[in-house]
Amino acid sequence: MHLISLNTAVALTGLTKRTLWRYIDSGRLTAAGPTEPGDKTRVRLQDILPLSHLTIAPEHHSIIVDADRGDPAAQCDLGLILLTADRPADAIPWFQSAANAFYPDAMCWLARAYLSGEGVECRLETGLHWIDTAARKGHPLAQALHAFLHSPAGQELLHAQNHTALKTALDDIERQTLLNALNATAMD
Repeated sequence: MHLISLNTAVALTGLTKRTLWRYIDSGRLTAAGPTEPGDKTRVRLQDILPLSHLTIAPEHHSIIVDADRGDPAAQCDLGLILLTADRPADAIPWFQSAANAFYPDAMCWLARAYLSGEGVECRLETGLHWIDTAARKGHPLAQALHAFLHSPAGQELLHAQNHTALKTALDDIERQTLLNALNATAMD
């Protein structure tokens, strides 16, 4: 049985803690109370998923549990699940937590969100900061995005503040970077 914190349940469902407590009081949700001082109330993931309107295969339930526990890779993966479910604003806090833990993939996704204004207010400086940080950590996609964004064509797109064109250019660079990686792998 997978248990998650009420904070993660709120993030997945969009419901308030108060609503979740009403569900617990009415028996609609089962809570696992604290067993140690300082522990927080947890709820069963299987009870939360139907309230989240997310379709997550059972083999991916551990991603949510690990993200809840603070694992940066899992937090980034949960952010991607939410992004894929067309919930970019819900993905941002997970990317932010993982990026703050110096996880390069999350830095790259967070940068893309800030650069395109997807799920968060567009902040070009913040997006560039996260791309630059991920690139310095050796993230291949971030390095490609960094090179483009600091090129004359990238600078022109940034200054034009055409978020759609910028997003399209970033998507094209991502596709090309992935194709290059796949081709390099196929040749090995």
